[in-house]
Amino acid sequence: MAIAVLLGGAVFWHELERIDDEFVDQAVEAARDLQRMLPLTLGSDTAPAAQVALDSFVADHARMAKDHFSIVEVYGRDRKPVAEATAADAVGLESAVDRSIHHFPPIGDSWYTKHVVEKRLYLQVVTPLVVEGAVVGWFEGVYRITPGSLDAATRDAVRAVITVILAVLATTGLLYPIIVRLNRGLLARSQALLDANLGTLEALGSAIAKRDSDTGSHNYRVTLYAVRLAEAVGVPPSRIQALVKGAFLHDIGKLAIPDAILLKPGKLDEAEFSVMKTHVNHGIDVVRRFEWLDDAADVVGHHHEKFDGSGYMDGLAGENIPINARIFAIADVFDALTSRRPYKEPMSVDKSLAVMSEGRGGHFDPALLDVFVARAAALHAEIAACDEDCLATTLRSLTREYFTDMAIG
Repeated sequence: MAIAVLLGGAVFWHELERIDDEFVDQAVEAARDLQRMLPLTLGSDTAPAAQVALDSFVADHARMAKDHFSIVEVYGRDRKPVAEATAADAVGLESAVDRSIHHFPPIGDSWYTKHVVEKRLYLQVVTPLVVEGAVVGWFEGVYRITPGSLDAATRDAVRAVITVILAVLATTGLLYPIIVRLNRGLLARSQALLDANLGTLEALGSAIAKRDSDTGSHNYRVTLYAVRLAEAVGVPPSRIQALVKGAFLHDIGKLAIPDAILLKPGKLDEAEFSVMKTHVNHGIDVVRRFEWLDDAADVVGHHHEKFDGSGYMDGLAGENIPINARIFAIADVFDALTSRRPYKEPMSVDKSLAVMSEGRGGHFDPALLDVFVARAAALHAEIAACDEDCLATTLRSLTREYFTDMAIG
């Protein structure tokens, strides 16, 4: 419909221009007929003969029912008026048409403008009079377009517009089923690719968690906590996409950490901890290799930063830490405190929040922590009671809402 309207409008504009040109050509052709009646030179000495020719020309044209000149005037080579004649039907026309500004176009060109006087269309036309390739003067006339001629030209224009619109609509009607079928196929393939990407994301996250002597449930829970906090503080959907990827892959760099350090049951010494910290850089190396995972780098590279600048790897502080990383830090610690691990029992929500409040402004962004604390009990009741299958189903539904709307819709 949009193409039909645009093309129809363009054709209608073109047709209006064509109508103008057609009427101007008629007027110019009539002026050439007049030139055959005029003296070869135009000046004061030939003015009487030119006047007779104009009077005869106007009288002959006025008797015609079709388009004709109502006012005519000729100028000499010096651009001074030589003779002028007015038809009987031009009463009031002279005062309505401004002829005080004169135009003298060169050979091969004409000048015109339109006037509507008492609902009738007139063309004011100026064209050069040429003898043996030289300008001998100029003809100026006010050409009356009869309603019949105008109606016929308008009907032609409307027919052209209707033809173009019907052609576009017919073509669209033929192509529409094909386009719909192709579009459905594209959407299906896009959805399949999205499902594959999200499935790979889940598989990687679970593999990382299991290697770290954990279960995949931690990744699901921490991602759900992080997304709910992001929604609460108004993070844009595109950044929530990045948050989901980063939450699942935050520890992907641990794949490069030796088992002797990663799985050590006791506390790491300083040298071992230095090696452990390199999982951040390893993780960034991995996600930067894939365009689809590139935006996960905010969380992967900065989830161990602290609000007061005492974290690693870059020692960022305050709002210099990407918001997704600040959100994830809160969700990650909350889930670690409230979950059962091989080396500890889960803490209650209240006790966990009390521990985290000690890190307000130190480890955690105080504004984000306050928002999370207000929702923590309800979120924990909703999320912590789910087993891994329940968590996976909940998160898939949530993530498809964000990824499908932006990647496909």
